[in-house]
Amino acid sequence: MISFFVMLFFIIYSVALFLISNLWVLIGATIFNILLIIVLKIKFVDVIKNLCSILVFTIVVFLFNIIFDSVINSLIVCAKIIIVCNFSFIISKTFNVNEIAEGISTLLYPLKLFKVDVNEITLMIVIALNFISIIKREALSLKTTLKARNINFNLKTLFTKTHIIFTIFFANILKRVDMLETTLKARGF
Repeated sequence: MISFFVMLFFIIYSVALFLISNLWVLIGATIFNILLIIVLKIKFVDVIKNLCSILVFTIVVFLFNIIFDSVINSLIVCAKIIIVCNFSFIISKTFNVNEIAEGISTLLYPLKLFKVDVNEITLMIVIALNFISIIKREALSLKTTLKARNINFNLKTLFTKTHIIFTIFFANILKRVDMLETTLKARGF
């Protein structure tokens, strides 16, 4: 039940942050995120890694936005994206995948009145959330394998041995996805 309220709050928080264009709301949301990080004792190193992982996306949004809007408004949009992504990172560190899926399933339950298959949506969310962790594990495993074979992972390696790297990476991911699908079917999803 707690995950339901957290998911509901996250949706309201995200929508309100993008609808209200006030600098004080942006500052308040940033302070709220920082307080959550401190209260939930999440390592700042993990938060910085998460922010670095969305940096490229944020830069692309900024450059695209600058074409149609001013620099200040583009910066505000990017700040909002960073705040929402950071809040979702906090949720992912606080709750496991099953709790998040249960919260979203409960939140979407009224859609059953309109004959929407909520279980299928929940299954897709669980698969997506698990797939992100699978990709991270496989990338780390590939990096370790390449290092063990004394292959440095740099631009030269990427261009000369791309087919080997991607074959290993995607073969392992497909194997993990197949295992995930079998596990989820066994659990009744």
